[in-house]
Amino acid sequence: MKTGLAISGGGVSGAAAIGVIEALEEAGIAISHIAGTSSGAMVASFYACGFSIRQIKSVMPKFTKRHLDADWKKILPAVLFRKKRLDGWLKGMRLQELLAELTAGKQVVDLQIPCAIVATDLRNGQPVVFAKNPVPGYTTETDISIAQALQASYSIPVIFQPVRWKQYILADGGVSLNCPVRVVRAMGAEHVIAVDTVTAFANQDVGSLRSGLSIFAHVINLNLRDQMKHEHAYADFSLYPDVGQVGAFDFRKVPQCVEAGYRYTRERLAQIKDRLQSQEKTR
Repeated sequence: MKTGLAISGGGVSGAAAIGVIEALEEAGIAISHIAGTSSGAMVASFYACGFSIRQIKSVMPKFTKRHLDADWKKILPAVLFRKKRLDGWLKGMRLQELLAELTAGKQVVDLQIPCAIVATDLRNGQPVVFAKNPVPGYTTETDISIAQALQASYSIPVIFQPVRWKQYILADGGVSLNCPVRVVRAMGAEHVIAVDTVTAFANQDVGSLRSGLSIFAHVINLNLRDQMKHEHAYADFSLYPDVGQVGAFDFRKVPQCVEAGYRYTRERLAQIKDRLQSQEKTR
């Protein structure tokens, strides 16, 4: 049985997917294909590189706010004198350098299991998939490092500067495809489990929003939730772990997110197995 995992973006909350994979592995559900967007792409890439869950957990504390590199040479002239075009507050290079170190400079073609990293081409709003082999139905690129592909996938518009690579202007995959269920199917998975770390957050009580930034983030999450509903229709089972109040860059709460994903999935293992088995019988 080829079971794939599609992991949504969602900032630090995407770390819940680590706990999801841990629970699935303990239950004997092997992941044969994996794809992700933004933070979900990071988890997917580490897993496809051959990292164990213990190893993935051990590298997560390396991500800190010091890796958020503000481009002051552009920000100050743009804000004070309007002399430069500001296409993003953060360069994203420190994160890319850390990812290059963690993945040993490997290329996408070096990934050990079928894996797709999703970004968005801002020229046309369409997804660009980075994978070892062409993914039917999607623009696919193979000759790129894992770190640079991830940089493109996590470059949230306005917050991060877009990544200019080849003919593309690349930004966060969530703009076009935040939970790439159909990508996993197109890669060859017979069954797909979707991990959505946005919907639970988008469904929170609006009364808990206390700042303009939190309201802005909530609006984005509402749009992502509605976008992902279409993708979930192609999944055999969808998981919606609730990580609580976690900011997009609140790296200190990674352990909380991992635990939330693990507990949520453990509670639903019987349902997941039943669904996968029933789907297998109808094949």
